[in-house]
Amino acid sequence: MKRVFVALATSALIATGTGIAVAAAASGVPEVDEANATIQLAPARFVPTACPGEDGISYVTFRGSWKGGETDLTPGSTDYNLTGNLTVTKVVWTINLTTDRGLLRGTALLTGVSSSGSSLKTYSGPLTMITQGLPNTAGATVPARGFLNAKTYTNGVADGGSLLANVEFQIGGGFAANGEFGNGSMGIPDFSVTTNNQVC
Repeated sequence: MKRVFVALATSALIATGTGIAVAAAASGVPEVDEANATIQLAPARFVPTACPGEDGISYVTFRGSWKGGETDLTPGSTDYNLTGNLTVTKVVWTINLTTDRGLLRGTALLTGVSSSGSSLKTYSGPLTMITQGLPNTAGATVPARGFLNAKTYTNGVADGGSLLANVEFQIGGGFAANGEFGNGSMGIPDFSVTTNNQVC
């Protein structure tokens, strides 16, 4: 049976019209489960590059990566163990230095550990976030909100499913990031479910 992990805020999907492709639902025996997780990330080195943009506005692009963990807040509520090692690589974060509005892109990968101790993929895919603020400002905390569109894996093997998650980050002045999806401690109701992608 295909397993598909879906974490989404319905209003965001309706409002943004992102055009992200979602696997077509198949008739069968549906399953929809609530999913919630928190995220804790430490930065690798982030390197800035400055450049002029359109309309005489200055920009900066930071490139780097994060490594840390994800914690399942409701273990057993889905077909997936959402606790594991989380990395976000190939991060490219460009900020308008007039408005401090930015766009951050990277690739997220969650891995767990098998009974034999080997590392197994749980999900992997692109993360896109809108940010407001400069991370290199003393005492700064930059809020970020975006979308994760990832493939899911069962026992380390792609299962044809996908993770669709509205994600919240708070990025500190040293680039450390804490975040969540689903119903977490930030008080933002990003309703999250897992589903086998089947309908009545």
